[in-house]
Amino acid sequence: METACGEPMTRVPEVIDVWFDSGAMPFAQHHYPFEHEDRFAERFPADFICEAQDQTRGWFYSLLAVATLLGQQPPFDRQAPYKNVVCLGLILDEDGQKMSKSKGNTVEPWQVLDTYGADAFRWYFFTSKQPWDGYRFSRRRSARAYACF
Repeated sequence: METACGEPMTRVPEVIDVWFDSGAMPFAQHHYPFEHEDRFAERFPADFICEAQDQTRGWFYSLLAVATLLGQQPPFDRQAPYKNVVCLGLILDEDGQKMSKSKGNTVEPWQVLDTYGADAFRWYFFTSKQPWDGYRFSRRRSARAYACF
């Protein structure tokens, strides 16, 4: 893959664990603590992070763990890597079960988008519940949202 400057991009082979690497991102992108401390300090901590509740044990925990490991020197002593957390609920099937490929209860999003359109799909999620509650998805309810357009 080529970058905007024409240089090739390559995948880094030294991936420890995808969740650990995700948690290290705020530090690694600035090569902190080895250099760029001023650039890092301008952007740390994050104002908010947002992810579904099933990601909290992986990504959120890794962010805290790496911050704890690297936060033993001023000015970052005991500072969380984020100020606020928005934790979204899961998208469930019509029966309230977590959608899973292994259960066979997933919905192909492109079919829904092609049938009802992206705006109706967004409207359904925006109006059906609070985002942290999770959503029971059904084509029937999506059709009702589509009728609003």
